[in-house]
Amino acid sequence: MSQLVVSGGTVIDPGSELNAKQNVLIQDGRIFGVVSEIPTDWSSVERVDATDKWVLPGLICLRSHVGEPGNEWKETIASASLAAAAGGFTTICATPDSSPVNDISAVTEQILAKSKAASGARILPVGAASVGLQGKDLTEMANLLNAGCVAISTGEQSARDAAFLRRILEYAGTVGVAVFTVAEDNSLTANTVMHEGQASIRLGMNAVPAEAEAIGLYRDAMMASLTGVPLHVQKLSTEAAVTLLRKLQADGVPITASVTGHHLWFDDREIAGFNTSTLVRPPLRSNSDVDALRKALNDGVISAVVTDHHPQSSIEKAVEYQFSEAGTTALESTLGVVTELVQEGALSLETAIASLTSGPAQVLGRSDLGRLAEGCVADLVVVDPNCPYRVESKRMQSKSRNCIFEGTSFSASVSETIVDGALVKTSEEGLRVTT
Repeated sequence: MSQLVVSGGTVIDPGSELNAKQNVLIQDGRIFGVVSEIPTDWSSVERVDATDKWVLPGLICLRSHVGEPGNEWKETIASASLAAAAGGFTTICATPDSSPVNDISAVTEQILAKSKAASGARILPVGAASVGLQGKDLTEMANLLNAGCVAISTGEQSARDAAFLRRILEYAGTVGVAVFTVAEDNSLTANTVMHEGQASIRLGMNAVPAEAEAIGLYRDAMMASLTGVPLHVQKLSTEAAVTLLRKLQADGVPITASVTGHHLWFDDREIAGFNTSTLVRPPLRSNSDVDALRKALNDGVISAVVTDHHPQSSIEKAVEYQFSEAGTTALESTLGVVTELVQEGALSLETAIASLTSGPAQVLGRSDLGRLAEGCVADLVVVDPNCPYRVESKRMQSKSRNCIFEGTSFSASVSETIVDGALVKTSEEGLRVTT
């Protein structure tokens, strides 16, 4: 029997409506209890001292690119697992755009096997909605679900048309698997690298209007309404889409959404230096879009923050801006962004933590994750809110160095991460796995 006590910290668990100084008892990989006083028979159990720190449910990311199989020079499941744990994430959902694409059970099983052997966060595979992510033929979603996929995704692009998305939703609805997509009108996004506005005019870059996202969101929401099957739209980025999402949710359309940390932090003025780490998809938007996204998250219109961790090597990034591959590493910086927004007063603490814990757990339909209630999986992160952290890619666990937050300082940092009741410790020298 394995036991561990996380003592003396302020337990913040929005899913259980808990914000108080408590002790967390862990036994055999599950939460045994959250108590004000440690029982006598637990007095000699190994402890993690969380005095003056926050004790949170393990963070969950619904969208991370993990490299394997096929893109191991950018990231591996092992390195992504460690990077996630270093950033406080105990569960990350792997996008299906591997090589080969995760569109058959054999690829799903390979990802799960490598995740089980990894030392940090667990990695849950997300299956492709279409064969090869080509948007032509549906995958065998039932087989992917049975093999271990936790959701089905259209990948980096939205479904090619409304009829195909309807088929995706109807099939997913029959097998009971969540559907992830992105909102865009593909005819407006082709060959674009930034947001259409004053910055793109000044820089002379091919740009995409905010309306492309709103158009895609409305189309996809209508298919969710028609089929009655819930749809989760990932990495929303514009005020226009947020305004529409509010109305859709008020009208009872079964649709939820997430936003990335970098879209909550940066606007399109960041691109002026042509640092290719700022080339992300969707692109960085205007300052008013950033404000609208923060408000929507605070209001609960957006229910989750995702990292959209997308490692790229220098081969993809050390080129002219318009030829660069999109993406930034973010597993080790997203918690810093969210907690910094709390410090600035842009987000409430409970909303911020919920967006990384109970919010994504609800999207996945996993009541055993994202909470510290008795019987839940013993995934925790201990955060020191008064320990500044400066992002330096050379010290990261990720294999790639394309971090948009390079050089940014945050006021809070991860002290310890616990996955399945096992301690994964972080320090200034990097992440160490304890046995």
